[in-house]
Amino acid sequence: MVSEGKVCQQDQLFRFHDSDVANNKSIKLAAKKGTRLMFIGGEPLNHQVLMWWNFVADNKAEIEQSIIDWNNGHERFGNVDSDMKRLPAPELPKGFKG
Repeated sequence: MVSEGKVCQQDQLFRFHDSDVANNKSIKLAAKKGTRLMFIGGEPLNHQVLMWWNFVADNKAEIEQSIIDWNNGHERFGNVDSDMKRLPAPELPKGFKG
């Protein structure tokens, strides 16, 4: 994931997909100064992963607890030094499966 700047392979903007890297032992990249990128990879998880708003969890109960914890300022989410108002997490929509 490129969060800032550009990453190039052979002078072309490069988008990473499983099929692009599956058969390569290495990939040479060029990046402009100040570029930020993150590689995320590994074996697929053998279970379902749920996402809601800014939360990722293994089951619905964990998502529900995250909403409660976020909205109550639980320390597990840390603090951001900012004058901006903290947005409350929305409730799970009716019918959310998990």
